[in-house]
Amino acid sequence: MLVSELEKNIARARKMRQPTNKAGDHRQRARSPGRRQTLNKTAGIVLAAGASSRMGAPKALLDAPDGLPLAVFQAQLLQTAGCRKPLVVLGSEAERIAPALLNAGVDFAVNTNWTLGRFGSVQTGLHARPGFDGYLILPVDTVGIQRETLAALLLEAYQQNKSAFRPRFNGTPGRVLWLRNELAGKLLAMAKSDTPLDQHLAPLTGYFDVDDPAILNNTNTPEEWAAVRDLL
Repeated sequence: MLVSELEKNIARARKMRQPTNKAGDHRQRARSPGRRQTLNKTAGIVLAAGASSRMGAPKALLDAPDGLPLAVFQAQLLQTAGCRKPLVVLGSEAERIAPALLNAGVDFAVNTNWTLGRFGSVQTGLHARPGFDGYLILPVDTVGIQRETLAALLLEAYQQNKSAFRPRFNGTPGRVLWLRNELAGKLLAMAKSDTPLDQHLAPLTGYFDVDDPAILNNTNTPEEWAAVRDLL
C-alpha cells in the first residue's frame, strides 16, 4: 500500500474518532456488543508468519505504544474486542520473536511451512485453538483498527447465516476475517497448499459495512509504519 493511501486512511480514522453527537455516531459503535455476548465464543488469532522483508525487521516486534511489540498489541486488541485466548502465528524468525511473546504471556504457534502463504498460517492457528464457535483472524500489519469495529463484527457475524465474515469499508473488503467453527474444521482437513485462502472463502463470505478505514491497512515499510503508528 502506498503511503499516500495510508495517509488517506489515517485522515479518515482521525475524523471518525472525533466526538460525535448521538445522531452522528458511527454504526459499528452503536451496534457494538457487550463483551459478555462474545467472551465464550471466539478465539483470536494474529497472523505474523511473513518474512517482513520490506520492513527490514519482523513486524511482530515493531514498537507499539507502551513499549509493546506489535504482535502483543494486536493480540490484546482482539482480547478487548471480545476474543478469548489470543494466539499469534509465527513463521519467519520465530525463534527471534517468540521470547517477546513469552515475556508478555501471549501464546503462539509456529507455521513451519510459512513460505507457502497465509492459508497454512490460518490452519496453524485453527489447529492450536480447537473447540471455539468462531475465530477472528487479524494480520499483524493491519494496524489501527478500533476495538468497537471488531466487537461489532463479532456480533454481526454470529447473527448472520454465513460461514465466513469480513468488514467492508466503502465497498472494499477489509483484511480481518471471521470463521465459523464448521468452516474452520473443513479448512483444517484440507492439505496445506499455496492456493490463496480467499479463493476458498469467496463464495462463503458475508460482509459488514463499517466506518473504519484501518481495516484496509497493509503496513509493509518503515515509512508506512511511521504513518500508521499514530492510529494506535
